[in-house]
Amino acid sequence: MNETLEIAIDKKNVARLDLALNEALRVVGRPPLADDPNPPTIHFTGATGQDFLGAGLSDMHSVLVSSKAGKFAFCGMENCECTLEENAGDDFGHSLASGLLICKGSVAHRLGAMARSGLIAVYGTAGDRAALSLRGADVVIRGNAGAMAAMNMQQGTLVIGGNAGPGLGTGMRGGVLFVRGDAKNISPDIEEHRLREPDRLKLGLLLLKSGIKATVGKEFRVYRPTSEAT
Repeated sequence: MNETLEIAIDKKNVARLDLALNEALRVVGRPPLADDPNPPTIHFTGATGQDFLGAGLSDMHSVLVSSKAGKFAFCGMENCECTLEENAGDDFGHSLASGLLICKGSVAHRLGAMARSGLIAVYGTAGDRAALSLRGADVVIRGNAGAMAAMNMQQGTLVIGGNAGPGLGTGMRGGVLFVRGDAKNISPDIEEHRLREPDRLKLGLLLLKSGIKATVGKEFRVYRPTSEAT
């Protein structure tokens, strides 16, 4: 098991965790992560809900943040595996480019907006407009999602393990949407399809990668854009 390197962060370096990491490695005399044959797990402590936590973070494996985050946490992240242990504000994972991003708490509005690739998993609930204009990433919510989830979604996958709020799929033009709970006031831009075996396999793999235990059975419903949607 790899060792853990703990790094304290504050308002000065909250948006540049890469710089905080590089300085910490220099102080303890360790090589850069890219040159380390056995890189440690990076544990950031000290954040108190600041905005832009970890914005633009790239090329970092096994990152743990044991605090809450404000708006735009980990926006634009690329090629990282990051876990936030508490809640996050609006726009968590906005414009994610690649990698794995996990929030063990709940998030506010516009989860994963415009995310292009990678996987975002939320163990709690999500606010309104989850997966807004999603452009290819996968977003998994274990709990409920607020109003207008998958709004203007273009490509990718949204999984809602709980209930979905009103306006589900408004303006959805591509991708696939899975809902386990109740879905009320569904937009005419989407329609329910039969859950096929490829859907079950895809959903099961996403849940497994997210670290969420769930049975992929008939309780999940799948939605895609209607043929009339443009």
